[in-house]
Amino acid sequence: MMVHENIVRLLDLYTPDNSLSTLSIVYIVTEYAGNSLYEILKRERETGLRILTPEHHKFIIYQLLRALKYIHSANVMHRDLKPGNLALTDECDLSVLDFGLARSLNADDTVLSAYVITRWYRSPEVMYWKICSYDTQADVWSVGCILAELSLGHPLFPGEDSMAQYRLIAELCGSPDPELLVKLASNEAILNVITKLGVYSRKSFSEYFPKTFSKHLVDFLDRILVLDPEKRMTVTDALSHPYLEEYSMPEDEPVADGPFILDEGSNGRTIAEWKALIWQELLNFDRRKKNSC
Repeated sequence: MMVHENIVRLLDLYTPDNSLSTLSIVYIVTEYAGNSLYEILKRERETGLRILTPEHHKFIIYQLLRALKYIHSANVMHRDLKPGNLALTDECDLSVLDFGLARSLNADDTVLSAYVITRWYRSPEVMYWKICSYDTQADVWSVGCILAELSLGHPLFPGEDSMAQYRLIAELCGSPDPELLVKLASNEAILNVITKLGVYSRKSFSEYFPKTFSKHLVDFLDRILVLDPEKRMTVTDALSHPYLEEYSMPEDEPVADGPFILDEGSNGRTIAEWKALIWQELLNFDRRKKNSC
């Protein structure tokens, strides 16, 4: 179980069913984590009033990165970071929610799904490059999209479909550079798309974003919204960036004790096998709960 201040905490796991053969309902109880960031941003847009200040934005992103440092150290990708999967208390304490699409990064992984993250927050390598071995840097791109939305008051890349999404990204972040094109050489489909849409130059972020944005905020976005995941700022880099300097505290940014295996052998299991695993986990959880009393 992942235990971290910025990850929603599991309180209870139980079923009203009395045996494996009758198992059909499972209740998962988590702590109340506050309001969805999506709902807060929606309320801001509807009322025209800012609820969250730039200082709130900074604290939110710091806590999100702090959670990702822990999650990634456990060899896990969240894969669905978006405002709807983040919650805030009235004190602006953040919790990452919904690990339904999370995935372990195992050495023998050969294919990772490209359609897991809500499009507006999905990284180019997941959505377009279809690089089968994409890693935790995909989560980092999502952080950049969330920060931009917090700061602007609206989504940065609200594409109506995949092609519109690509155009919006390319118009700001530019087309793939020669180094990235070499990595994409085997993907004829995306090369055709790149050719069809033409070459875009990366815009100056200091000119694109409002002058009210601090220089550190603009530089942070410039370093995190990078097409090539190998050139994109890492979680560690982001946590030590000047934008988050007032919150940075490496000694209070814990990592996991070891890797989590979330899905070993999951692709080939039958429904009966899944039920047996769930039943066993229910028994284990109940045993741990009783031992902790």
